[in-house]
Formats: sequence, structure tokens, C-alpha cells
Amino acid sequence: MSRLTVRMAFGVAALAVVSTSADAQRRMRGGRAVRVERPGVGARVGYDFDARHTFLGGQFNFPVARRWALAPSADFYLGTTGTPYRLNVDVKYHPPTAYGFFYFGGGLAILHGSGNTDTGANVFGGWEGRRYAPVKPFLEARFVFANRTSFNVLGGLNFPI
Repeated sequence: MSRLTVRMAFGVAALAVVSTSADAQRRMRGGRAVRVERPGVGARVGYDFDARHTFLGGQFNFPVARRWALAPSADFYLGTTGTPYRLNVDVKYHPPTAYGFFYFGGGLAILHGSGNTDTGANVFGGWEGRRYAPVKPFLEARFVFANRTSFNVLGGLNFPI
């Protein structure tokens, strides 16, 4: 086979995989179709009551099962010296409620400020708009446990990708 044929075959296979996963919004479970949430990206704004500062950030939402999602995020604190930020690697769970508005979860928190880095954990709970709507607003409360404990309130919008 020529290189062009191999490249074309690889390209067609890659397109088939991408289009299949993009269109796979339903999965079979117990003989019935179950809708799977689409991946998303969003912006958020919040307030850290311990640091007494506002932060801006963003997050990704990668569904891994019907009610579970990986939710990595980053928050950048405004108006402080030392360029403080927090990176979160979280797992989010939507319990089986009527509309799936509520969620909770936890994960790893990496805090950086003034040249110091600290690793800790966080737990959170919140409300998110309809799970399958294109744009989903959310409101969340978060506790971060590291060298200090902080309480955060944040909100924002998630958009499908």
C-alpha cells in the first residue's frame, strides 16, 4: 500500500471514531436508551471567604458515566500579589433526582501563591441547570482543605463542546 492510501485509511478511521463518539448521546441500559451528557466548558466567578478575594476561573466537564463526570478547573485570584491560583481535579456526581439539578463531589486542590505551592482536598455541592440543555448555569459552594481551610461560593455558565 502506498503512503497516501494508508493516510487516507487512517483519516477515514479517525473520522469514523470521532463522529461515532460525537453522535453517541444514547447508551443502552437494561433494554432502554439512556442519554449521556455531552462534554462541556465554562467560565466561573466566585468569592473566597478565607482569602477575602474574588476569583475568576474556568472548568471542563467530561462525563465518564451517566451520573459521573470529571471536572478539572482553575481559579485565578484578582487583586493580590504573588499571582495566586488554584487548580482542582474533581469528580462530580448527579444523584438520581427528578431533573438532575443537584450535584456534589470532591477531589484534589493545588494552591499556589507567592512562590509556595500546597496540595489539599476539596468537597463541593451545587445546583446546575437542566442536564441536557445547551447552556447550563450553575451555583456552587466549596470547602478547600489544605494548609488552611477556606469556604468558596461560585457561579457561572457551562457550554457544550
